[in-house]
Amino acid sequence: MQNTGSTHERDFHAGHVTTPPGRAKPKQRNSARRIYTRRTFAILAALGFSLLAACSTPGPSHAFLYSPALGNTVRDLDPATGAELSAVPAFIKPDETVSGMVYDPFTDHLFLRIFPGRFVRVIDRPDRSIKREFVSLNLAIGGHDFAIRSTDRHFFFSDASGPVLIETNINGDFVRRITLAGLSAPVHGVAYDMVNKELLILAGPLSDRVHRFAPDGTARGQITLATPVRGISLGYDPEARTLYASLADGSAIGAFDRQGRLLRRLPRPAPDQDVFLDLGPRSLLRLF
Repeated sequence: MQNTGSTHERDFHAGHVTTPPGRAKPKQRNSARRIYTRRTFAILAALGFSLLAACSTPGPSHAFLYSPALGNTVRDLDPATGAELSAVPAFIKPDETVSGMVYDPFTDHLFLRIFPGRFVRVIDRPDRSIKREFVSLNLAIGGHDFAIRSTDRHFFFSDASGPVLIETNINGDFVRRITLAGLSAPVHGVAYDMVNKELLILAGPLSDRVHRFAPDGTARGQITLATPVRGISLGYDPEARTLYASLADGSAIGAFDRQGRLLRRLPRPAPDQDVFLDLGPRSLLRLF
């Protein structure tokens, strides 16, 4: 009788381990490799999600201001004092007119809406260069301010055809048309509150209130301002819960809290000049 012994026979020609009847088959080497690969992938995935989370970690808030009176630049300001921190080229051509400006803290990009409103130029703020340009053919000719929802990078464009916003993706492709309940005319200032997930609207060229809407256009209420403002541009700092707009007499930029109280006045160019502004925190890292 052949002695099988107590140890397993290794069949090197077949490339596997043979076992006597009744005994469990040992695990293959590639099984251990699969476990190692899964663990490695899980670690790398966790690191990736951590980096993405860091991209949305806010740094200090900055205010960005463009006005033809200040030359062909976008000014980076301290929103608490109005002090200029730096300037970025705006790349506005002699035959172009700005009708809105947006800052996206996730990418550290500035977006300039050029009249008659379908054309958008994207400026890479740290690189001080034109990142890209796009045309959104779904927008009516005209329109004023616009806003971005940085979580999915969707734009909300005011539209000259009525009390609506046109929502697009980051490339200007149409997503939907949002009718703003209770309004009867095209709107002017637009901002997005990412904390409360709502749209903030200045309805006319001069206004003493900010209208609040859900992203589908359902009215949520109003913020009555202590003093009227110009509707050409509305900025909002969601971290400080502060609204910014040029005062009606053009003497300053007003900073208002969510109760409509005027907190402070920031300097702005001459009253007869348009001023476009937006705010946002600088992310520690940015998405591209």
